[in-house]
Amino acid sequence: MLKSKAAVLALALGVVAPVVALAQSSPARDALKHACTGDYMELCSAYAPGGPEVEACFRSNMKNLSPDCATAITAYKKEQRATKRVSEAR
Repeated sequence: MLKSKAAVLALALGVVAPVVALAQSSPARDALKHACTGDYMELCSAYAPGGPEVEACFRSNMKNLSPDCATAITAYKKEQRATKRVSEAR
């Protein structure tokens, strides 16, 4: 049973956006994975993790997401915008 829980968690960790799966670890990314795993399992698990369908599922279910997940998504997007500005300035 522990193996199956670990497999489900590992599967759910990279589901919110394909970019998340490719990005290096950050506090916002870690919070996103932690806060949105349950939302993925409840709302979007019919779709393969990391695919564009999952991202679309989360977007279409924004009003149904848990408050923690919605907050984590907002923080992650803010971090990504800041990171992009820094890399563009170089």
